[in-house]
Amino acid sequence: MYGAEFKESPQSMEEKVLLVDDSRQARVALKDALKDVFSAFIEAEDGIAAIKAFVEEKPGFIITDIEMPSINGYRFISTIRNMEDGKDVPIILISGTKDSLKKKLTGFNLGASDFVLKPFEGEELLARVKSLLKMRNLMEELREKNALLERLSVTDELTGLHNRRHFFEAVKEQMALGLRHGFKMACLLLDIDYFKRINDTYGHVAGDEVLRKLGELLFSCKREGEILARFGGEEFIMCLFNTDSARSRLAAERFRRLVAEHDFSSISPGLKITVSIGLALFPQDRAASIDDLIRTADKAMYASKTAGRDRVTVYDPAESIPA
Repeated sequence: MYGAEFKESPQSMEEKVLLVDDSRQARVALKDALKDVFSAFIEAEDGIAAIKAFVEEKPGFIITDIEMPSINGYRFISTIRNMEDGKDVPIILISGTKDSLKKKLTGFNLGASDFVLKPFEGEELLARVKSLLKMRNLMEELREKNALLERLSVTDELTGLHNRRHFFEAVKEQMALGLRHGFKMACLLLDIDYFKRINDTYGHVAGDEVLRKLGELLFSCKREGEILARFGGEEFIMCLFNTDSARSRLAAERFRRLVAEHDFSSISPGLKITVSIGLALFPQDRAASIDDLIRTADKAMYASKTAGRDRVTVYDPAESIPA
């Protein structure tokens, strides 16, 4: 995909747990209880060593004692929760003292996910760990799905470019910056010439492939910071920033030649594609908003069509361009 980058789901990774306890015997008991769940155990005897281990190893689960030398379990949890990588890691706090209610409340307020008393029952600890892992995995899956839905909402399904919605949102922000800082922007509206004839002659599957290939070509040629989108049907739209009429005209000609000179014979032998381009600048007379800018670019694009297609027309408010 071009406008939004889609990544395959990561392969299942090694499930690592960080065990923090100054008692070696306690760590051995934890490993014995959880050996069927975790594939790697990282051990630390105190909070300082545990913080270093967390930063270096990035475990997906933590079990920590409260009473430890140097930095106790409370300070350790607080430190982890203040790290970006530690905000959502499940943490079980364990304690060997009976003043459990106060310790529980303190631990939960600092970000502990669960609380277990020593000596613990292995089966109970295992059940608690599995429950927290399941909850963590469900939350990760939900975040991934929400991120995917957000990408899809601003992405054109056929071409992979940004869609009309994203274009309007992004350009409105850039127009506000342009007005504030006094730089110009250019809007290019590109329309495939005789696209209906392409569909009628070669079929709609070939027409879709032309749209995909054109999106790929335009994306490969656009420069960083430029906003490109499929505007609808056979139309594509692009905005260039901090530019002027001469430079934006050169850019539009670059895109026009790119399409005209490309070999589309892989779609159908002898197939040639050209585009008509309309170019409008902001700010200028009669273009005070994104809607005005697109309207003037559309007028210029139709002027290119009227003049014979496969060309660039720059909108000039002083000239009469038919709507």
